[in-house]
Amino acid sequence: MRVVLFYHSLVSDWNHGNAHFLRGIVTELIARGHQVSIYEPEDSWSRQKLVQEYGETAVAEFHARYPVLDSTRYRLETLDLDDIL
Repeated sequence: MRVVLFYHSLVSDWNHGNAHFLRGIVTELIARGHQVSIYEPEDSWSRQKLVQEYGETAVAEFHARYPVLDSTRYRLETLDLDDIL
């Protein structure tokens, strides 16, 4: 099954407690063989605050801890839902 999800942030859990739950959902879907695409806003305040407080190292640590999880950052002005969905 192909699944497309829009998250406030997959990468950042800075003041975003749902990130852990959402990561778990995606991890399980991928483990069961589903194709999962995650989109998060380019200007997500959670990610901005994470980087502001901890630097890009925090983003690199996320990718090291969750190597199967990835997201595409988008700008609302250029988001093409017909293409994505």
